[in-house]
Amino acid sequence: MASESGPLVVMVFGFRPDICAAVAETLRDREGPTRVVHYETFGRAGHGALPEAVVRDLRTLAHRPDDPDVIAVLPQSCEPDQLRAAWSASSDGGAARLGTMVTAVAADWLLDGLTNDDSLRSVDLQHGADDDRSIGDLVARQIEQADVVVTADKPADAWEYEQVRVLLHRIAPWPGHLDADDGRLSALLVRPGHHRVPPSPTTRGLSGMVVGVHEPLPEHGVTSCVFRARRPFHPGRLHDALDDLTDQVLRSRGHFWLASRPDLVLSWESTATVTIGPVSGWLADLPDGHWRDVDPQRRLFAAFDWDPYYEDRHHHLAFVGLDMDPVGIHRTLTRCLLTDEELSCGEDGWRRLHDPFERAYPASAQT
Repeated sequence: MASESGPLVVMVFGFRPDICAAVAETLRDREGPTRVVHYETFGRAGHGALPEAVVRDLRTLAHRPDDPDVIAVLPQSCEPDQLRAAWSASSDGGAARLGTMVTAVAADWLLDGLTNDDSLRSVDLQHGADDDRSIGDLVARQIEQADVVVTADKPADAWEYEQVRVLLHRIAPWPGHLDADDGRLSALLVRPGHHRVPPSPTTRGLSGMVVGVHEPLPEHGVTSCVFRARRPFHPGRLHDALDDLTDQVLRSRGHFWLASRPDLVLSWESTATVTIGPVSGWLADLPDGHWRDVDPQRRLFAAFDWDPYYEDRHHHLAFVGLDMDPVGIHRTLTRCLLTDEELSCGEDGWRRLHDPFERAYPASAQT
């Protein structure tokens, strides 16, 4: 991997330390000097500074142009975007280059991981007092944020393995996907990675990017669907439908808006349970002079997709599951949209609707 441009730092993520270590050794098994570094744990006092501390250490290890490449195995609670952000924010003038972000997945454990709603706090893996992620959340995010997903520990049953393979592609259609024994693995990892943190998988749709794939017909039991609409959700009906919208769903994500809060972009994310929270305002409410401060890709997509009535407000949600009913999900979400009569009340009437989601907004977002 090393070149005259300086050593590469490849990072390996995953919830199973044994699988991550095995994938790291596979990556090292090639020509050229390479150093493997394991960050297996981090004391409670340092949880909040973990990404920054790791990046400082890695930049030191790969500081000079003639230093060997580094393969870093990250603690199981880390997400690729956390390290991308820390790397982008740091600069020591050294020769180190950020390489590929790899997530190692144990095929025979994937379903158990995605459906695990135990909190990271319950297993002492939290990154701070406000870290409320579940194990399922972490497993899904590690897959979604990777440059390359490497699958190891294939199940003996070929059909089960194909199910895992399809599921991984549906959960994360944008990264590369390889088996741990694929001879192309090392060659793929010689390229530098992305320094800039990409949009979150929950908000990719704001920039016109893919949020998921619409494959409603089952393939090895895996189905996926994408829901898009303009008119807002009725907060009460959507809240009442949450159980139906998580039935047989392994992963869902995206953004949406509620009639009761027409000023807010809200994120939607679920593994075992649904997590909802404010992301930003809509560009429709932004003064013209502030548009230049918005991400250019989001600004361009909003202008392209602008609606005369709803402006840039819209829903973009994706669902992936086993034996999931895509038609049922679409029908349920459609029933949650405001009716023509409710729409005719206008924003003043919408804001008076009872909103069971109100506690999801921070104080700064309250009306």
